[in-house]
Amino acid sequence: MFQTCRLWNLSIASVLALTLSNVFLTVRLLHSGDCSRESHGSGGAGGTGTGAEDGVSMVVPRAPLLTPATCLEYVLAESQANGTDKAVFSGLDLRLGRWDARRLYKIFDYAVTGERFPELSAAYTVCLATQSSLEKIYSLVQVAHHWSGPISAAIFAAGNDELYLLQLYLSYLRLCFRPIRERVSFHLVLPRDRIATHLRSVHVADFTRLDCAKPEATLNELLQRRTPDTSKWRIKNPYPQNHLRNVARKGCQCGYVFLTDVDIVPSVSFAEQLDKFLRQHAPGAAAAAAAAAAAAAASSSNGQLHHHHHAHQQLTAFVVPTYELDERVRFPRNKTDLIRLANKGLARPFHHKVFIYNQFATNFSRWQADVAESDETRVSHNVTNFEFLYEPFYVAPDTVPPHDERFLGYGYTRNTQVSGKGRFPDSFLVLCF
Repeated sequence: MFQTCRLWNLSIASVLALTLSNVFLTVRLLHSGDCSRESHGSGGAGGTGTGAEDGVSMVVPRAPLLTPATCLEYVLAESQANGTDKAVFSGLDLRLGRWDARRLYKIFDYAVTGERFPELSAAYTVCLATQSSLEKIYSLVQVAHHWSGPISAAIFAAGNDELYLLQLYLSYLRLCFRPIRERVSFHLVLPRDRIATHLRSVHVADFTRLDCAKPEATLNELLQRRTPDTSKWRIKNPYPQNHLRNVARKGCQCGYVFLTDVDIVPSVSFAEQLDKFLRQHAPGAAAAAAAAAAAAAASSSNGQLHHHHHAHQQLTAFVVPTYELDERVRFPRNKTDLIRLANKGLARPFHHKVFIYNQFATNFSRWQADVAESDETRVSHNVTNFEFLYEPFYVAPDTVPPHDERFLGYGYTRNTQVSGKGRFPDSFLVLCF
């Protein structure tokens, strides 16, 4: 009887210990910080950042919208030094610009150039290209702090009022956040049917008074000043995201492009890890980087040009598994944290509930099971069941086809790239970090 009771007590103690451990891990995942001084530093180009812990091979969209207070203290202390003293678009002549193929949109390339954008473009083999309307630009704060390489962003603005608000907000972002000021170049896209005709005068005090600690709230406050006519126009007219994707991509100066949407947030130090991987394994990446730096391509890199080759040079795209996070959790520090969140139902593959086939061919189950001791970036597996509805986020040479600009609005627009001019990738390889 005594031994039975003792075993029973041990069983209860074990269950309680496991329960408490599970509760502790869940709380830790829900409230763990998502940045540090190292991960939010401007960092040297091409280096191995100290902010990433164990490396992580995913991009996580819809991460926490506001940077945690502990991060903001560091960001603000760093960023106020050498801040911009003038508004963006100064000297921009709206009578110029270039038109798209059907003269529906006027485009101003490099309306704002990041202070270190040319330098970073020469140092990195890959550039992040993204696009946004006025409503979502606040996401660039987290994107720019996580991605240490060059960023090319195409921004859409309709009418004089949106252009003015965009001018205010971009000036504010560049003042408050050094990574945006240094790394991001902005390209402007204006619709012909509601084209801006003039730039309003913006004084430094108009954006320096805005609260750097609240990028999303600041934008929402500014959006209240948009005219009802512009709001109605935006509802009735589709958003030309394929135009913007093409503009952002062609704004990159690197041989490889990682094309995303603005609310897709890369993991910390992903740029450095990806750059290292491409230099070692991707066809021609080392030579492309040398050309961007205006240096002669080393003959020793010629052997890499035959990696993944057959009768002709094979064009390879590298898929980055993409997840959605529960709004209650913080950004995962590494792949282990991400898998824990997924197992608890706090993270799921991108568009898994909206439209499962959007990312289905990536094979997330296989990717999650691929856990190695090494932190080196590598290929996990091939995409073997590619289908037309598959819309992965991937890294590829800038020679892949542009997105079809005849498709406007949201939904099934990324996969229209397959119908464009140019050569579509021969294979898709899923990356693992």
